[in-house]
Amino acid sequence: MDRMSIFKRFADWFRRTPPAQFAVWTATGIIVWKLSATVVQDILVYGAFLFALAHAHRGARAWKQPAGIAFVAILLYMACALPFSTHPALSLRDFSGLFKIIAGAFAIPVIFNTRAKIEAALFYSAAAITCVLGYDLIRLTVCLGPNLLAQAHIFKPFILNHSNVASMMAGASIFVFFQHGFHAIAERTCRPSSGVRSDPSSVACPPKRSGEGGSVFSGPSSVIRRPSSIFSGLPSVSGCLLGILVGLAYLVILASRGPQIAFALTCVGALSLVPGRGIKLLGFLVVLLAGLALFVNIEHVNPRFLEKKSMTNFSERVTVWRHTWDLARQRPWVGYGYGKRNFEAVYYSTHPPKSIFHYPHPHQFWLKLLFEFGWPGLILNFIAWLILAHGLWRCVFAQPTFTDRLLPGTVGLVFCFIHLYGLGDYPDNIVLMAQFWLIPVALALMKTTDNEHTT
Repeated sequence: MDRMSIFKRFADWFRRTPPAQFAVWTATGIIVWKLSATVVQDILVYGAFLFALAHAHRGARAWKQPAGIAFVAILLYMACALPFSTHPALSLRDFSGLFKIIAGAFAIPVIFNTRAKIEAALFYSAAAITCVLGYDLIRLTVCLGPNLLAQAHIFKPFILNHSNVASMMAGASIFVFFQHGFHAIAERTCRPSSGVRSDPSSVACPPKRSGEGGSVFSGPSSVIRRPSSIFSGLPSVSGCLLGILVGLAYLVILASRGPQIAFALTCVGALSLVPGRGIKLLGFLVVLLAGLALFVNIEHVNPRFLEKKSMTNFSERVTVWRHTWDLARQRPWVGYGYGKRNFEAVYYSTHPPKSIFHYPHPHQFWLKLLFEFGWPGLILNFIAWLILAHGLWRCVFAQPTFTDRLLPGTVGLVFCFIHLYGLGDYPDNIVLMAQFWLIPVALALMKTTDNEHTT
């Protein structure tokens, strides 16, 4: 028996064995999201990049959109701005750290080129993150015991770089699990013969799309299948519900105020996906009542909201915001250059106001862009994100059913979640990676929708 036939038999067995698929793809997700900055992750991401290079035509269409072109222009602008940095060597060193994110972004629309594969990638990423956070909850409970709620926020070592980072990934996973669980319920309740969509706002099972459940292309992506076709019915819904509960528990126990506020606001924004004005109104009423209940009992949800001093000065973030703004006004057109190392060198050489905290970045997404690239860079980034938001919005509401809306809508909600958090902090580490890897995901979904309308 030759090697090709052995590989084919293994691939066939793998497709027919849901537990093996779940174990392999979840373990792959753990490598990507937990083992960042390791050789193992480098091999995986750059291996995907090399595969994508050989099949670049599959992903090119996703980038040949206004939003894709705008983000490519941002990357070129960042590269061209490196010589104008106040510390070019430091900026170049940090910019080189983006190569892996760029390589992954290039590979994503090539490998995950159908809605089914995108859904699978999001689901297994959420499953991997939830496994890591579930382990962390056990670790924190064992180590802290009765002091769990009081000390979990500051307990080191952090499982994912920082408690804010871990809480952000927990919130993002919740949105993904909701989408997948709802999709599984819709498929379960649909009759096999159903395929006619008489009501655009109905929760209908979509007919199978081209490429779902397997790829028309050869290569490693051909064994990546929609998870709802692997774990259907009660096990899938139960698993998603468990993932949501773990994520919510983590958000509450870690007591990170920024992620909690951003998550609550994003949940309010999620009501825009709901069809029908009456249902939207009812949803807003429920959310309003729930918000009032949380506000009245905020000391039980997170006692840190009662810390008047840290709530007034945003844990002394106003200090770094004011000084960074003053510095940005001194170089409004070219900025100071890219990177956290460059920021620290500039910030602490200009005698900033005293603070008990060390600031590795401005703790605000847009302020960081202004500091690094001046007004031209900030405006270019704002336009790119605006174009992407408009395209994704069109993609969401071009879907014929609410079930179909949920996949691009979930991507939009995670973007919203991260950007709301970015108003009071900088989405660093794997949150930044998630933010920029979702760009090609959104582009691929937008292109898939355009192709369906053309057809």
